[in-house]
Amino acid sequence: MATVASPLGVGYDRIEGRDKVTGAARYAYEYQPDDRPAVYASLVQSTIARGAIVSVDAADALAIEGGLAVLSHENAERLHEPKGELAVLQDDRIAYRGQIVAAVVADGLEISKRAASLVRIEVREETHDCELTRDHPRLYKPAKVNAGFETDVVLGDVEAALGAAEVVVGETYETPAFHNNPMEPHATVAVWDADGGLTLYDATQGSSGTAATLAGLFRLEAGQVHVIASHVGGGFGSKGTPRPHVVVAAMAAHAVGGAVKVATTRQQMFPLTGYRTPTIQHLRLGADRDGHLAGIAHDVVEQTSTVDEFAEQTAVPTRMMYAASARRTTHRVVALDVPTPSWMRAPGETPGMFAPRRRWTSWPSRAASIRSSCARATSRPSTPTRATGSRVATSSAAFGRARAGSAGTTATRAPEAGATACG
Repeated sequence: MATVASPLGVGYDRIEGRDKVTGAARYAYEYQPDDRPAVYASLVQSTIARGAIVSVDAADALAIEGGLAVLSHENAERLHEPKGELAVLQDDRIAYRGQIVAAVVADGLEISKRAASLVRIEVREETHDCELTRDHPRLYKPAKVNAGFETDVVLGDVEAALGAAEVVVGETYETPAFHNNPMEPHATVAVWDADGGLTLYDATQGSSGTAATLAGLFRLEAGQVHVIASHVGGGFGSKGTPRPHVVVAAMAAHAVGGAVKVATTRQQMFPLTGYRTPTIQHLRLGADRDGHLAGIAHDVVEQTSTVDEFAEQTAVPTRMMYAASARRTTHRVVALDVPTPSWMRAPGETPGMFAPRRRWTSWPSRAASIRSSCARATSRPSTPTRATGSRVATSSAAFGRARAGSAGTTATRAPEAGATACG
């Protein structure tokens, strides 16, 4: 047992410390259930962004010595009410580049990789749309944004406040997609028990949620699915919910009647394990020459997928970080032919704070006093205060009033924005 000193000078025990530094700690992919030799599954992914599978030719893959099975939508187990990206191998539709379209099970890891390269998938490609733009014709207002926050919050008359302000600045900022790449890749070892139960050794941050989800998909009782996650080598939120490879592992284990190992490669983690949506943020700030903010408008455009909705709470931090008598924060999303965004460390804060912080640190010199005023106006929703010398209520009170029932507004127009790639 390793003892680590805390910042307060008090020692505390890291019960897993010795195992980790000596290499004794076992991670998901290293388990051998009941000491039985496991077999390996490799994933076959779509090379197009939108279309349909016409045929699957598995003959060459199965002809390899050690090849055990090839799963596709033609023969895969039917899941119970699958949703989003977890509807793995359930039909012939392709919704994004990198989608799992087949899985090959073999006696060895290298054999499964070789066999996977021999699966021939004929597809019918369709016109795709992967470009995020601020004026996309299919932009819509989601019912909520991530974590259940209101999509739009409006306080006061923002346009009037900006129109009357002595100093007004406005910029459009873009943030790119960010991808999860924890040290331990997403991996699962799946085995079905003799009594029909399922055991998963999984790299997960949410074992109970994974158990519940898999139980539903495979029509099992809650107590029939056991998820073991002794150690997790990083996740940043990407391992908070089950990803498609977990379902493939359970399917493959059912198909071959033994323990099956699945691990995503570094390349496969980009489309399969979640990412932070790219954003286009239009920010306008208005203030007087003494540095008191009067109006803030933070309008955000971001993407989701055609198979599921995930709307990042990008503008939510602006609702609570700075004082202004008038404020508007909005979110609009567009469903593109891309993987679904998902949880990533500091949801909302990382992309959402970039625009206001970048703008507030680059005011013209004649309004430099506004920078310090912004800092003085900072408050948390739970601690109502007033900005020093300010004539406006703080964000805490504004936030509470806005959440009580403000109507939403649409994003304003801006110069053309950049695009995101399909893959």
